[in-house]
Amino acid sequence: MRRSMTRAILWAVLSSLAAWVFLILMFQVGEANAAGPDVFDRYLEHPYPVAKGFDFPVGNAEAKGSYVDAKTGKRHQGWYVAAGFGERYSLGLHPGEDWNGRGGGNTDEGQPVHSLAAGRVVLAKDFAGLWGKVIIIEHLFYENHEKKRIRSLYAHLKSMTVKTAQVVTRRQTIGSIGRDAKGRYKAHLHLELRWDSSLAPTYWPSGHGKSLAWIRARYAAPSAFIRAHRKLFVPQAEAHLVLVDHNSLRMAVFNKGKRKATYEVAFGQSTGRKRRRGDLRTPKGMYFVIHRYKGEFSGNFGDYFSGHWVKINYPNPYDGDYGLARKWITKSQRKQIAKAWALRKATLGKTVLGGGIGFHGWIDEWKNDGPRGLSWGCVVAHLRDVAKIYGELPLGTMVILF
Repeated sequence: MRRSMTRAILWAVLSSLAAWVFLILMFQVGEANAAGPDVFDRYLEHPYPVAKGFDFPVGNAEAKGSYVDAKTGKRHQGWYVAAGFGERYSLGLHPGEDWNGRGGGNTDEGQPVHSLAAGRVVLAKDFAGLWGKVIIIEHLFYENHEKKRIRSLYAHLKSMTVKTAQVVTRRQTIGSIGRDAKGRYKAHLHLELRWDSSLAPTYWPSGHGKSLAWIRARYAAPSAFIRAHRKLFVPQAEAHLVLVDHNSLRMAVFNKGKRKATYEVAFGQSTGRKRRRGDLRTPKGMYFVIHRYKGEFSGNFGDYFSGHWVKINYPNPYDGDYGLARKWITKSQRKQIAKAWALRKATLGKTVLGGGIGFHGWIDEWKNDGPRGLSWGCVVAHLRDVAKIYGELPLGTMVILF
């Protein structure tokens, strides 16, 4: 009898303990799920295709080429902007561009309108009146180290061939050029690029007393934006990708879209983004691996590399823009930097902007809870990790520090 009671008590205690362990585990899982994806996953997640570049909405990708007047059958050559961004005219300040065929009049009515880039339709609706049929497409793209979204708006359409929530591809035909419902104006495409996604579809800044400065802060000049974003890199498409987070002091290595490893790292001795030679800061931006070396290093600081060195092509064109604006470099040097960077080659490293940035180890092991400002601007790996990292960063690897 006493033995049976002992077994019963023991069983009850074990059952209770198991229940508590289960609850603790479930709580931890719940906390992990509530936390959601980490900084690297958030950076790469995309609810619709990432834009590889932007094209013009009429004619060919460069807004050139001929078209045939649907009514007369006459062929006309070329396209032009009839009302430019920020221009003041009868309706106030223009927040976009009005595109017309060079045939003039209504010769371009019914001509196809193309999506500037891949994205998702957030609105396709007939508002009648002055705006008529309107399509708004949201585009996701990466510019340097920044993940950005912008919306393209196409108004006065004669027809629409896409629907709200539809995913579209670059240069996909989404509708055709039309006129306002009452025919007060000649056929044309009204195009806007909006940074501000909170604006109502038919919002007109001048009707709300907004200034040109206000417009420039919330809209992009379409032609200038398109020309500056004709070709874009897509991190998710890279065979080899490294993401480095300034805030958490971690880096993640990806191979063919899958995360291979995550490492703790250290940065430059000064905080903030590198801007010039000798500031002891680590850059922010998109770069590519251009040089690798393993072995002994000469010089007074050779031991600090711990036998491994992976160099990236800092500075990039965006660093060049910063330097050009401050007259640290010339336009010619900025052009050289941009050309080499796009080819994943070494850029100018002996200007005021500096150079010689990459990944390496350290002279001795360092602790995660100790000082993380170690280097002269490079990313520093643990001694236990440096050989692995070296092996995971082949030439041409995209490196994004954000």
